[in-house]
Amino acid sequence: MRRVKQLDWFLLLPYLILSVIGLLEIYSASSYHLIASDRAATSLLIKQFIFMLLSWIVIGVTYSMKLRYFLQYRIAKIGIFLSLVTLVMVKIGLFAVTVNGAQRWLSIFGFQFQPAELANLALILYLAYIFRSSTQLPKYVIRPLLVVAVMAILVLFQPKIAGAFMILFIASMMCWAALLPLKKGAILAGGAVGGILLLALLVMVLGSHDLLPSIFAHAYDRIAIVRNPFLDEHGSGYQMANSYYALYNGGLFGRGIGNSITKKGYLPESETDFIFSILTEELGLFVALAVIFLLFILCLRLFQLATKTANQQAALILLGIGLLIFSQTCINLASILGFIPMTGVPLPFISYGGTSYLILSFAIGLSLNISANQKRGDLDV
Repeated sequence: MRRVKQLDWFLLLPYLILSVIGLLEIYSASSYHLIASDRAATSLLIKQFIFMLLSWIVIGVTYSMKLRYFLQYRIAKIGIFLSLVTLVMVKIGLFAVTVNGAQRWLSIFGFQFQPAELANLALILYLAYIFRSSTQLPKYVIRPLLVVAVMAILVLFQPKIAGAFMILFIASMMCWAALLPLKKGAILAGGAVGGILLLALLVMVLGSHDLLPSIFAHAYDRIAIVRNPFLDEHGSGYQMANSYYALYNGGLFGRGIGNSITKKGYLPESETDFIFSILTEELGLFVALAVIFLLFILCLRLFQLATKTANQQAALILLGIGLLIFSQTCINLASILGFIPMTGVPLPFISYGGTSYLILSFAIGLSLNISANQKRGDLDV
């Protein structure tokens, strides 16, 4: 009962509301094309619901455990090791699955997941441990910077530019926050990251002058069509143009749940990348803005807790999780609205994807644990 009273409802309530909205929209967005392909209309709904139940169990277990278990170095090391191994497996094609021309998934015993999603959380736990003390620079500062650089490059070559950007963004913000009292240390860390990345880029360019164009050709095509998708509405601008139609069709109050037009074959990734477009078409602008508001409330609460938490390692974990949700939300919405090309980054707690939901749910459970310990004044772990 005591643990229930210590629940942070500013974290848990937005998470639960977003999860329910996401489940309803996944069913609505996927049902038409599932029926058209002679599959059960509820197949993706059932899969996501199972992952939701598993995720809620994970939250309960994570919240009830002693916080010190999650702050141990071996947990961070295991996470980083698994992330790097699975990212390398994607690169070399071992158990890798190619979807829409990109090799980003692994399929092991029928279970598909993106290693880049695990890498983000593992990196947050790792850097939070490395920079757990604000009184001095880590003794081996080059090692974590190498980990960040290698992880970003492996994600970049999938190719997943947005994923690599998220890794660098989260890492740089966490390093800056941890080393803020030490200006020289911050300059050293920033310079080292920049130097490593520039060196890696130089090696790639010198190694093969045709390598970069082959990797980023897809990005160039997407950037070109983002400027005006209606110039090639039935070709490369097809998805973006229909996403705009969906946003326009929704109006203020929407067409009603299940009544989307564009999900009927016009948006092939309607339950994943473009689910916000379907949500806006069916539920309207006001509900769409409410969803964005809930996501940013979640981020702001995490940032607020990070500023109040006395334990620097716990504070950096909260900051990193907030940055992860914030960057995913911004990138997904920016691509939906045509500010950047489509990236394949899901909208947190809304888009279909069991592993993404599970990983973010674990992060929420850990945040609830830190918040409860903070309320008890028990963060000397």
